[in-house]
Amino acid sequence: MTQLVDDRLLVTLLAGGDPPRPREPVYTTGYWYVRLCRAVLGSAGPAGVLSTSFAALPSETRTRALRALLELPEEIGVESLRTLAPLIGHLHQRHRLNALGIEVLAAAVHLQADVYLSAPSPRLEEALRTEHRLVELVP
Repeated sequence: MTQLVDDRLLVTLLAGGDPPRPREPVYTTGYWYVRLCRAVLGSAGPAGVLSTSFAALPSETRTRALRALLELPEEIGVESLRTLAPLIGHLHQRHRLNALGIEVLAAAVHLQADVYLSAPSPRLEEALRTEHRLVELVP
């Protein structure tokens, strides 16, 4: 079963950690990837959860993770909006989610993926369950 991980869990993977289910395909979304890139590469304001967790990595690990962030490893998939856009249009009729949430929902439905979140997101979680996708919080 494919697994879809959020941006905070992506930091763990880029630092060499294991995904929730180690031997199964791993994807993230374009928006989660962009949000992580913005937090790590473009952070000029106060530190947030993403930039802080990245900065807290040991120096050698952070360097390796930064290289992986700049060139996402092949084993981490990102589905194109070219593929997801029509499905996003259909799902938006049933679920009122922001741009990040609707992309997650569409990716999960398209990939038939289980979704792993590092923080609660009640509206997204409800939409995922409505679309018969497993969603799990990972501390």
